Amino acid sequence: MRAARLHGRGVGGVRQGRRRRRVRPPRVVPLLAGAAALVLVAQAVVLALWPDAHVLLIDLQVYRAGGEHVLAGQPLYEGGVLLDLPFVYPPFAAVLFAPLALLPLGLLKLLWTAVGVALLAYVVHRCAPRAGLPAVALIAVLATALDPVRTTLYLGQINIVLLALVVGDLLGRPGSRWRGVGVGLAAAVKLTPLVFVGYLLVTRRWRAAATAVATFVAAGALGFLAAPADSVAFWFEGTFASADRISDVAGPSNHSLNGMLGRLGIEGPLPWLAGAAVLGAVTVVLAVRAHRGGREVLAVTLCGLASAALAPFAWSHHYVWVVPLAVLLGARAVAGERWAAVGLGGVLVVTAAVVTRLPGPAVGPIPATGLISFWPDAYLLLSVVPAVALLAVPASPVRVRACER
Repeated sequence: MRAARLHGRGVGGVRQGRRRRRVRPPRVVPLLAGAAALVLVAQAVVLALWPDAHVLLIDLQVYRAGGEHVLAGQPLYEGGVLLDLPFVYPPFAAVLFAPLALLPLGLLKLLWTAVGVALLAYVVHRCAPRAGLPAVALIAVLATALDPVRTTLYLGQINIVLLALVVGDLLGRPGSRWRGVGVGLAAAVKLTPLVFVGYLLVTRRWRAAATAVATFVAAGALGFLAAPADSVAFWFEGTFASADRISDVAGPSNHSLNGMLGRLGIEGPLPWLAGAAVLGAVTVVLAVRAHRGGREVLAVTLCGLASAALAPFAWSHHYVWVVPLAVLLGARAVAGERWAAVGLGGVLVVTAAVVTRLPGPAVGPIPATGLISFWPDAYLLLSVVPAVALLAVPASPVRVRACER
């Protein structure tokens, strides 16, 4: 009876409002501000010591070169588009990147970085809609200290853009008739977001799934119109499935399930497909359970992490989905759940961009960072373990509504 009365106090009336106010105590913003200041100082030190770490943005230059190839009618997949670096995205992505060729490279780098940070704040806002603007901005700054985010910004990668497309689509206004467009566009640029089409299907959102597929097909058709020969090579001659053209699948830079199996000496497509089927099934079960419980941020985050883990090749920066995961754990920790604080600490240990090896011939111009520089399979744990904990440890209804949507 006492437990029931206590639960009732947190559900209705004025007392519910009091419990909600406890979710974000006043001391949180000053703590975030202090931590964000430390992150900014650390970033400044890194850039002062190794200025090449954030002036090269080599992947952005590859995107720009891909756009230049489309404008010039040059082939995308017959060797490197920039030095020996290949273009690994569908032809539609090169069409999308074509306007980048019109901007001076220096200005493009500044704008790309600014857009990335702004979209990072947008993602935080969508994942924690009850957080105020100061908290959102500070959390976005803190997120730049996570290795997947730091690497995305330093390389000029597109991962934050794709993250924002999917998050804005699936966590935006409920019932929007445009739902699915963001997923379709993201998948048209990088195929791994197709995972979210499966998520929409298993949660019986047929219209959104159909919209995503239609958007994906329309984007592919645009790619065919702009670059027909490249489209045939990519879609019908196996270029899209050739992970070896990216890098050594069994090398330490591949943080997917396929990479882990390769390092264990388990080669061939069948073991990977079998393992991917198991991990995919676990993800579906957990995501559907989270969705039915009204925890959409968790469900979408699960699918996002799985999209990297199940890919044939996953660089560390593909795991930008650690940002929504950290936001979820942080919100539960602020709500007074100690296990979530421990979980957040574990995620930070795995993903914090702590310099582990200095730049050099074996490392390159950017310092090696994070636990993955010693243990390439560390990010695979993020695909299941914290999410299982979030589902297994129940929160009160008020805390779930305050922390998750």
